[in-house]
Amino acid sequence: MALHERALQTSAVAPLLDKKISFHIVAAVVTDPKLGEPKQMIGYVKPATTTAIVSVISIKVHGVTRKVHFPMRLTTAEHLVALPGTVILCTGIAYSSAEKRVAGLFAARGVITVIHGAGLIGRTTGAIRADFREIAYRVGGASGALIPGLVLGDTSLETHTFINDMLLAGLTHLTAVSGENFAIIAAFMIWILQWVVPNLRARLFISALVLIGFIFLVRPSPSVLRATVMVSVLLIAKARGIRSSALAGLGLAISLLILIDPFEAIDPGFALSVAATGGILLLTDPITTWLIRYVRHRKIAELLAISIAANIFCTPLSVAISGQFSLMSLPSNFLVEPVVAPITVIGFIAALLAPFLTGFSYLLTLTQKPFASVIVWVATTFAKVPVVHLSKGFLGAAIAVAVLTCGYIALRWRSWGSL
Repeated sequence: MALHERALQTSAVAPLLDKKISFHIVAAVVTDPKLGEPKQMIGYVKPATTTAIVSVISIKVHGVTRKVHFPMRLTTAEHLVALPGTVILCTGIAYSSAEKRVAGLFAARGVITVIHGAGLIGRTTGAIRADFREIAYRVGGASGALIPGLVLGDTSLETHTFINDMLLAGLTHLTAVSGENFAIIAAFMIWILQWVVPNLRARLFISALVLIGFIFLVRPSPSVLRATVMVSVLLIAKARGIRSSALAGLGLAISLLILIDPFEAIDPGFALSVAATGGILLLTDPITTWLIRYVRHRKIAELLAISIAANIFCTPLSVAISGQFSLMSLPSNFLVEPVVAPITVIGFIAALLAPFLTGFSYLLTLTQKPFASVIVWVATTFAKVPVVHLSKGFLGAAIAVAVLTCGYIALRWRSWGSL
């Protein structure tokens, strides 16, 4: 990380930061442009801006052009619509940024010119996302807006109010694609192919190809990349007939991704994703064993155990990041867990069919609206429950750990007393 930070601090744009020197850049769009919301300033309202991370290819300062390679955060008042891979030319001013993974903030001024569009993969996945977004818009409501976010990571239809409700209810991981969605698609592909392809290695190979396409379709977020590496390790081990450990796969996924991009180590989404997965792998079985004594149905006990295990590991991190502890996080996740899988699987099929069979894709998406409505109802209802405000950082995490420890001791007190 130190090497990466040093490279960004000494990049070709470093001498231009905060100097109000106008210059040109040619850059490739890395992430989907995201439109923010207007900000209330003193005496006026600041218009909404569009931001995206770009990879700068060349800069032109005072008539001199230099070829470079470093990431920057682009911001513009224009409504920028560009797929990842699109190469653009724009003029603007560079400023310092607190975002560690970029060399600075580039505030574009004037018209942004598209030099050439995205490649074949970018255009194909962009068309699927656009067609599915249109279908979801026709489905309507907050539930319709949630479906493309949960299935493809396209949150453009979700309102800021709804996203805030999901955050307060402890369901923010469902406003976009997470590692859970990736794991569901992987399990679904392996299950359905067993009826069509008898050879195990052929099934795993086809599943791997579909999952690679899924990565491009949903965009490689930290949680998706983590799940990608982990599932890949497990698929390879299964193809070779080796009994693999999911925890070892998670460890390898963490190591590889941090070696490739050290800034993942300080990404909140990546940390929460890893913590949730670790909690599920380590605690689901013992919690299920404990719950089965009180919950007679094993499937219900397993679903509840998954939510409890993920929340136990994620709570200290969530408090450290936000300074808030949602009392409704556990029950809300338990209530929506049964509807996540059908939305993910049916929604994925509907998205793939959207460019070719629009009507059928619409009907499939419409069948998932009741399931999505369950998530919307849980979020809007539980968001009204007040959250507990704690300190951010290590102190908040320590308080959360202490509370969880006290809760564990209280639950185990009876069994210890009988020894």
